[in-house]
Formats: sequence, C-alpha cells, structure tokens
Amino acid sequence: MSVIKERAEACYDEIVGIRRQIHRHPEIGRNEFVTSALIREKLAEYGVDKIESPVPTAVVALIHGKKGPGRCVALRADIDALPVQEETGLPFASEVPNMMHACGHDMHASMLLGTARLLCSLRDEFCGTVKLIFQHSEDTLPGGAKELVEKGVMENPHVDAAYAIHVLPDEGRVGKIGMRKGPVTTSVDLYDITVDGVGGHGSEPHKTTDPILAACQMVVAMQQIVARRVDPIETAVMSIGSINAGVAPNVIPSQCKFGGVSRAYNEDVRETIRQQMFAIAKGMESISGCTFDVYHYYGYPAAINDGELVDIARAAITEELGEDAIVELEKPMGFSEDFAYFRQMAGVPSAYFMLYAGHEGDQVYALHNPKCCVKEEVMPYGIRTLVSIAIKYLNG
Repeated sequence: MSVIKERAEACYDEIVGIRRQIHRHPEIGRNEFVTSALIREKLAEYGVDKIESPVPTAVVALIHGKKGPGRCVALRADIDALPVQEETGLPFASEVPNMMHACGHDMHASMLLGTARLLCSLRDEFCGTVKLIFQHSEDTLPGGAKELVEKGVMENPHVDAAYAIHVLPDEGRVGKIGMRKGPVTTSVDLYDITVDGVGGHGSEPHKTTDPILAACQMVVAMQQIVARRVDPIETAVMSIGSINAGVAPNVIPSQCKFGGVSRAYNEDVRETIRQQMFAIAKGMESISGCTFDVYHYYGYPAAINDGELVDIARAAITEELGEDAIVELEKPMGFSEDFAYFRQMAGVPSAYFMLYAGHEGDQVYALHNPKCCVKEEVMPYGIRTLVSIAIKYLNG
C-alpha cells in the first residue's frame, strides 16, 4: 500500500463528513459563504502555509514543499450548487429548498480538502508550491474562474500548470480516470433574439409584419450554419431552446422572442457561428420587414488539455492507482467548464479529467438531475489522483 493510499483511506470518514455537511447546505454561485467558511476552517486546521480569499466566497491556499523552491501547480475544485430541488432521498439531502449539489461540487470541494490534508503531511516529499483553488460560481455565468484570473489568482506565485477533476455518474467504473489530449469540453455561447413586427388580425396577415413567421425562418436558417459554414471535420452545435410569442390563435402578435445556445471545440468555429447569427438576422430583416435584435453572450471557452500535462498525470495515476485506472476518452465531453479560462485568459497549461464515480440506486442519473447521486467511496481515488499528480509534476 502506498503512503498516499494509506493516508487517503485514513481520512475517508472525515472527508465523507465534510461532503455531507456541504451537501446539506448548498449555496448558489457567489453566495457560498457557509461553504467557503468551512473550507477556510479545515485548511487552517490542516496547516496550509497561506489562505486568501480573492473574492468573498472563493478560497485560495498555498502549500510549500520542503525539498526546496520550484514550480507551482494549481489544483482547482468548484464549490457552488444548482437551483434544483433534490429528489435523491438521501439521509443528508439538501436542507435548502430548490437548491442542490447536483453536479458533484460538494465532492470536488471535499476531495480537494482531503488533498490539502495529505499534501500538508507530505511536504518532505516535494519541492515547489501547490496552489489550491476552491472556486466559486462555476455553474453561473460569467463563471468564477474568469473573475479569479482577473483578480490575479494565477500569480503570486505564478502558476505553471493547472489541474482539475470532475466526478461523472457511471454504471460501474468507480475510481477510473477518463482523460484525453486536446479538446475535452466545448465552448458555450448564448443567444437571445427579439423580433419586432406589426401585429394584427389573423384573417388579414397582409396587413401585418409577422414576427412569428420571421422568427421561424431564422430558426431554420440557423441550422444551416453548422451544415454549410462549418468544416464537417469540426464539431459544432446550434440549438434553439425557447420561443415565445402571442396569446391567442387568431391574433398575429407584434413581437416574438426566441433563444438558443451554440457549442464548439474550435475558437474559429465559435466565431463563425457568431458572425453568421448576425448576418442571418440582417438578411431576415430585409426579407421579412421585421427588426431583429440579437443579444449574444459569450460563455465559457473550450477546455483544451495540454499533452505534456496529460502524460505527467497518466504516469502519476498509473503508479498510484494502477494501469487499469486510466480510461482513454475517445471524444470530448459535450458540456462546458469555466476551468478553461485558466488556460485562455492566463495562458497557463491545464488538464481536466473525469473521475468515474458510479451511482447510488438502480438507475444512473446524469449530472444536474435532481436524482443524481454518486458513490462517496470514489473520493479516496480522487484524492490520490490529485496528490500524486501534484507531487509528480513538482518533482519532475
């Protein structure tokens, strides 16, 4: 048994207790006051070298190795919850109405605290510095990572590499680590379009400027962006999620609103979609006689895994968990992650992995589902993964 494994298993009960405490008291992005206070309390107890809060509900801690100066590696965990009414039936279910840790951030925070505890006890084993980032508001745009980068979290000391893991409900691969080089999550952009026309009686459409017809024409045209403007080798998604207009079947309204989301792994593709959205809207104005107001909101960029960091992590995980612990991801994930900002905004090489976490009950429920519940016994695997990666990177 490795020292890391022995110590991770020794603190299991404590980490489970922390996880359940956080789970009972979920807090939405930028309101994680109780959660961050608990994190600060535990970090002080474990004896980290420095604790800071760049923003009120985020916590950053430093642990210096005793083998001398060296590089700095950041380990990040998100800590916010979702506006979801929990339906798991757990004895430690959320005590806050319409709020739940349905994305595993309670486990991420707890595992990073376990990582802090182990690294504090293993200072003699590594050089350099570990920067622990307990990040607020991952699930609420514009994302806590962006704000932390703007506050200088990747400096003092300068971060040379950043890692993060995310639990993933799964049928049976508890403790396996999914990884790949290159794109690992998509970018996300949101669109809200308001179409203004001239309403009137449904029996006299020629006396109106129909915003519903114009909106529907744009929705159809938008589907041609991916089909005809994006290289087939690339992957992109353009989805409409809402459309609202009118109150009566025999009345043509004066306004129609609809909204959608686009996703891509390539920044050029992302920009092509944005440009085409505005071009289509302008063309539809000429055709329909309606006016189109397109509001585009930049969401998170795609997370791109640095190849060298993936290789270091693979070696560390293989040594600590065994060769069969690695799952090679054939394709990127379809969701988005603000962890990508550490690379895009700060220029820091990064790597983001999936931690397969099994599931409680007879059915696997996806992240963000009110019944999503993964196995707590996966947490020592996450702790061992983060600790071994940090030490391998710093001593490399």
